[in-house]
Amino acid sequence: MTLTDPNTASLNGLWDFAFLGAIAPDNFDAASITDWSKQPVPAAFDALPDHAGKRGLACYRRTVDIPSGRTAKLSFGAISIWSQVYIDGVLMHENACGYAPIEINIPAADSSRRELLVLVDNRFDFERVPMHEEYFDFYQYGGILRDVGVRIYPADGQAVDFIHVTPLDDYAQGEVHIRVGLVGDIPSPAELSVSFDGAEATPVQVEIDGQEASFTTRVPQPRLWSPQSPELHTLRIDLAGHELAAGCQARFGLRKIEARDGKLWLNGQQLTLKGYNRHEWHPNSGPTTPTLQMVADLQYLRDLGCNFVRGSHYPQDQRFLDLCDEMGFLVWEENLGWGQRERTLTSPTFHQQHDKSLRAMMHASHNHPCVIIWGFLNEAGSNEAYSRPIFEQTVATIRQFDSSRLVSFASMFALKDLNFDLVDLIAINIYPGWYGCEYCEEPLSLIAPHMEKCFAHVSSPKLKDKPIIVSEIGAEALYGWREAHNDFYTEEYQAQYLKTACEEALGHERCSGIALWHFSDARTYGGGLSMKRPRTFNNKGTLDEYRRPKAAYRSVREVFRRYPDTPAS
Repeated sequence: MTLTDPNTASLNGLWDFAFLGAIAPDNFDAASITDWSKQPVPAAFDALPDHAGKRGLACYRRTVDIPSGRTAKLSFGAISIWSQVYIDGVLMHENACGYAPIEINIPAADSSRRELLVLVDNRFDFERVPMHEEYFDFYQYGGILRDVGVRIYPADGQAVDFIHVTPLDDYAQGEVHIRVGLVGDIPSPAELSVSFDGAEATPVQVEIDGQEASFTTRVPQPRLWSPQSPELHTLRIDLAGHELAAGCQARFGLRKIEARDGKLWLNGQQLTLKGYNRHEWHPNSGPTTPTLQMVADLQYLRDLGCNFVRGSHYPQDQRFLDLCDEMGFLVWEENLGWGQRERTLTSPTFHQQHDKSLRAMMHASHNHPCVIIWGFLNEAGSNEAYSRPIFEQTVATIRQFDSSRLVSFASMFALKDLNFDLVDLIAINIYPGWYGCEYCEEPLSLIAPHMEKCFAHVSSPKLKDKPIIVSEIGAEALYGWREAHNDFYTEEYQAQYLKTACEEALGHERCSGIALWHFSDARTYGGGLSMKRPRTFNNKGTLDEYRRPKAAYRSVREVFRRYPDTPAS
C-alpha cells in the first residue's frame, strides 16, 4: 500500500494482541488465548515497554468487513520475523523474511465479518528463517512493522490488480512499457481505459496472457524525473464497462539510469552519488519510524548535500520511497542480507526464501523512479566459489524482472571478490583507518592508499568499464565525547576520518560516488553480542540516534557541497 493507492483501505490501528512467549508455532491454538491486550499496528511489539527485548511467539487479531460474496486482497508492508496469516481460521500465507512486502488474496464468503489473525515469531531459527541471523549488525524486531491494507474487488471479481510502468529508450519523449496485472475471469482480448495525469482516457485493446497484459505507449506532455527536478506522472487504468473500483492507479517518473564507460549516467548526464546508508530506526519506535521522522531525515540529508540513500540492508518502507520520489533522492534498495557464508548461501531453504523476498521487493517498488539500483546479499562470502550459484541466479532473476535498473551488491572483498563481473556497478565496503589498524600510529593515513589500491584493482581490462562506488566507509564516534587526544570514538576523529574519505573518493577519477556508514546511530545485536558495540549501538552515525549532529556533520557537508552531482563529462 502506498500514498498513491486509492483502492486500498487502511487496517492500521489498535489490534487485539497476545504475547505467547516460548510456545512453539506448531503448538499454537488461537482458541486457548484468553488474555488479549491491545497493540498498535504498525509497530514492533518488542520496541514497546511491555515486551521490550523479549523474543517468542505472538498473535494479532482483528475483524475485517468484506461484503458477502466479494473477494479481496490483503497487503502487509512487513511482518517480522516469521509469520502466518489466517482468515476465518484458515492458513492463507506463511512468510520468512521480516522485511518483505506481502499480498494475500482473500476468497469470498457468505459472512461479511471476517476474522484476521496474524501469528508472529521474532525468534531466530536457521531451519525456519535462514534469512535472519542473530549476528547481523542491526537489531531485528518482531511484529507487524509496516502498513496493512485491504482492497475489496468488485462483485464480479474482475479488476486491474497492479500496474508496472517502465521507461523505454525514448523515455524523454514519454515512451513507456506498461505491464498490467489482472484478477478475475476476464475474456481476451480486453479493452482497457488508459489515462495519464487525469487527462481524458483512451481505449487500448490488449491480449491477456495468464493474468497479465502489456503494451507500449507514450505519456502526453512528458516531464523528466531527476534529483534537481523530481517530476512525477500518474497513470490510471480501468476495465472498459466496469465500475471505478475495478481500476488501478500508479505513480511513476521518466528517467534513465546507465552504467557505461566506467561512469554512472542519469538522463544522459554523468552522475556522482553522494549520500549515506540509512537504517529505518529510531529509539522511540524501533524500525517503525513515523513519516514525520522520515521527512526530517531527508531534510538533514539534503542539507548535507546528499542526492543518494542506500537502504541498508532490507526492502524499504513504501512511505520512504514515496518521499524520495517526491523530494528527489536516488535510492539503492536491496534484499535482506548481511554477511552470509557457506552454510546459508548453499541452503535450499535460503535460496527459496531469498528469491521470494527479492521478487516481492521488486514488485512493490517497481514504479518508484528514485530506485536506480537493485542490491542483494550485503557483505556475503563473495570471495569464495560457493557464492557463485546464488549470485548468478539472483542477478539473472533481477534482470529478467526489471532490466531498467542497475544491479549490484556491496562487497567487503574489494581485492578478492569473485563476482564483480556479474553486476553493472561495483560497490565496495571498506574501513581503512578503523578496523585492523590497532598498531598504526597514524590510522587516517591508511585511507587514501587503500582506496587507490581498490580503484586500481577494478581498473583491470575485465572490469574497467564498470563504474565503482564506495558503498560503506566510516568510523564510530560517541556523541559529545571530545578530548585532546582526538582518538577513536571521539567526534574529532570521526570528523577528520569522514572528511578524508569523502575527499579521496569524490576526488578520484575512477570513483562514481560514496555512501557513508552511517546516517544515524542505530541499535545493533542483542545479549552478549552487544559487547562488540558501545551502548549496544553501531555508533558510526554522523548524527546520533536522536538526530543530533556530531562534529562530522559540518565536515561532510562542506565536502559534499563542494562536489557537483553532475560533473562535466
